[in-house]
Amino acid sequence: MSARNTDWWWGLGNPHATTVVALAPGPGHAPGYAAHLRRYFRHVRVAAVLSNPDGVHNVEWGGHVHVCTGPHRPWGEMWPQPRNYA
Repeated sequence: MSARNTDWWWGLGNPHATTVVALAPGPGHAPGYAAHLRRYFRHVRVAAVLSNPDGVHNVEWGGHVHVCTGPHRPWGEMWPQPRNYA
């Protein structure tokens, strides 16, 4: 599932989820993304940093895999809010 562009229309998955994994592009492309996620979740932690085996520095390079827990409201209610058309 994704809140990005038309991927959003695929839906939210489990509306009762209490853990969400969010992928963000590199910091230069999504500054403040963790702070944005904290609007929706009490706990946001970086579980991994993105790279690739060829060392190509693209939009994803240096991006973060965030594990978000403790939603402020039920996931099914929050889902429409993070939609992003870019």
